[in-house]
Parts: sequence; structure tokens; C-alpha cells
Amino acid sequence: MADIFLSYRRHDSQSATGRLSDRLAAHFGPARVFLDHESIAAGDDFAEAIRRAVGTSVVLLAVVGPDWLTACDVHGKRRLDDEADFVRLEIESALLGGVPVIPVLVEGAVMPTAAVLPPTLARFARCQATELSETRWNYDVDRLIATLQARFAIESEQPIPGSSGASDGRINVFARLALDLLELTAHPTRLIARQQTGHALDHVRAFVFLLSVLVLGNLAFLLGIGATSLAEWIAVGVILGVLTLTLLTALLTLAWRLVGTRIEFRQVTLIFAYIYSGSWIGFCAGALLAATGVQLVAPQVFMDYLAIVRTGAPLAQRMDEARTLLENALHGPAAALFVFACLVWGSAVVWTIVAWGAFRNSFGCGRVKAVLATAVWAAMLGILMQLAASAARNL
Repeated sequence: MADIFLSYRRHDSQSATGRLSDRLAAHFGPARVFLDHESIAAGDDFAEAIRRAVGTSVVLLAVVGPDWLTACDVHGKRRLDDEADFVRLEIESALLGGVPVIPVLVEGAVMPTAAVLPPTLARFARCQATELSETRWNYDVDRLIATLQARFAIESEQPIPGSSGASDGRINVFARLALDLLELTAHPTRLIARQQTGHALDHVRAFVFLLSVLVLGNLAFLLGIGATSLAEWIAVGVILGVLTLTLLTALLTLAWRLVGTRIEFRQVTLIFAYIYSGSWIGFCAGALLAATGVQLVAPQVFMDYLAIVRTGAPLAQRMDEARTLLENALHGPAAALFVFACLVWGSAVVWTIVAWGAFRNSFGCGRVKAVLATAVWAAMLGILMQLAASAARNL
């Protein structure tokens, strides 16, 4: 999905919007600019594609021409007064979703007041506008590009217009990983949408991102419990993480197909890789806090825990002894940090629920079908866990 959404009326500002789109695409790249007829794939539901694009964009540019406010339909009714008007829906969606809106005045247009707008668009009148004048078009567009790149951190391979150009905007792989982690934490659905460009490299990037997060998460947790042989433990953790993701993705793909949405395994894998990564970071952050507290109270508790798990006693007995060992260590600093760990885990659960919306956005389905697919997936997962628990009791 694109970072910059262009909202406009074809009979009002199509020419100016086309020129602006060309400049933005040349600077930021075509994939970062959404222009309805160029950005919606054949066969897509137009209204649903617009809704998804607005919700995952970084900023909406509302191009306002001289007839933007007064444009009427064939019956003489003002288009803005029609609740189904696409321009109105686009701006309403952005305002309700917290997407910044920048009115772009072209061809001598002036900013409308709240009094002449529908009540749902009253906030639009308070948005700071920018003007693109015919006599200084390049200068004004350069200023707009500089604002988008500096204020909204929309990346480009080109320097900000008017800057010295000392940096070409390229960042190394570690900085890219850090930036993606930050964006995944703050805006998961936006990052996931932006990673779906339709290229094979999308899946490579997702897999590399997943592996990096699994390594970082395992490393943080292992350092927290004071483990040795880090490389061996990290390798085991990464392999288990990839296998777990594969299983969860296969079940979710089946669940979506059972509710009538035909999708491919690789489509689910791409999205799930990022959601799983974010959830894993949240789990490991909480585990690190809890483990640090336990280490402060009883430094050898995790070594004792592993010794109990590795004995030849029945599994139920080993689990009871290990649980008792950890419970006895939960006092003082350990108890306090465990409370903070629970808060982190709770936040991770909320984050996962929000990020789960990426499936609905990507597959273009309704909320009911998305909930149904999730419920089917959870039921299948629950059955597998019951079978696994039953098998473990027989060991």
C-alpha cells in the first residue's frame, strides 16, 4: 500500500492532480503514491480498495480545485452532500482514522469554511492548507515534498528538495531493521500493507525480518536467564519459531478457505511473519523483565529448573516441581518485575489484536468474515493443543 493518498475530483482538478502525482512518484517512487485509477487492481472492489488505502496511508493530500466545493451530480445535488460521495468518504475515513489531511489548493481555489461543509467534514476546514500556484509550481511542489519527507518521514532515494544533497537517503540494513521494528510497533497494519508490493522480494524481506527478530528475541531472553551456549539455544529457538509460524500459517490459510475466501499460503505467510515477529518481541520483552527479577532473587533458579526438567521423572511430576521452584522465587524484586512483565504481555496481546486487522485489509473482506476465519483458526489450534497435551500426559 502507498504512503501518500491523493484525493481529488476528476472534473475539478484531474490535470493538476496528475501533474502532482507524477512529481511525487518521481521523488518517492510510484509504489508510495495512491491515485485511484492507477493504484486499484482490476477486479478489486473500488470502495473497499479506497477504504484500505486511506487506512494504511501516512498522509492524505486533498486536492481542492475551484469546483471542489460546488460540484453537483446529474440531478443538481451537491456531491459533498451525498454520503456516498467518494471524495467525502475518503476525507471522512482519514479524519476518523487519525490519518493527517493536507488540503492542496490548485488553480486559484480557496479553503472552504466549516459552515459550508457537511458536519462530518467540519474538521477539514481547520487543516492547514498548502497552495500550488501555476506561476511557481515547481517551487511549491518542492516545499510540499520537503514537508512530506521531513514531517511524515516518508522515505525517498532522493534528498529533500533544497537540501545540500550530502546524503542520498540510503540506510544500511541494521538501520532499516530498527526503523521497521519501530513502525511495526506503532503502526503494524501500515507497515504490513507497505511491505506488500507484489514482488517476490516481499517474501524474502519478510523472512529475513522474521529471522532477525527471532534471533534478537531469543538472545534477550537467554541473557536474562543467564544461559550459556547462546548460539546453540538461539539456533533451537529460531528453528522452533519458524516451525511454529509454518504450522500457524497453514491452519490460518485453511481457516480462510473454509469461510469462503480463496487465498494462497504465501499470502498469509507474508502477513503472519510480521505479526508473529511483533508478538514475539512483546513476549520476549516481558520474559526478560520476569527473568531479570527472578535472577536477582535466586541466581541459580533457572539452572535448577533445567535440571528438574531433564530428570527421568514423569512429566507431570517434573512440571509440578519446576512450577513450585519458580513460585518460591517470586517475591521482592521478582514479584515487582513480574507485574511489569504481565503489563508488557497484556500490551502485546492488544497489539496483536490490532495488527490482526492486516489480514482483513489485505484480503478485502468484511469484519464478520474476518472474525469467523479467526474463530475457525482458534478452534483448530485448540484441538491440536488438546491432542498435544493428551500425548504429553502419556509420556
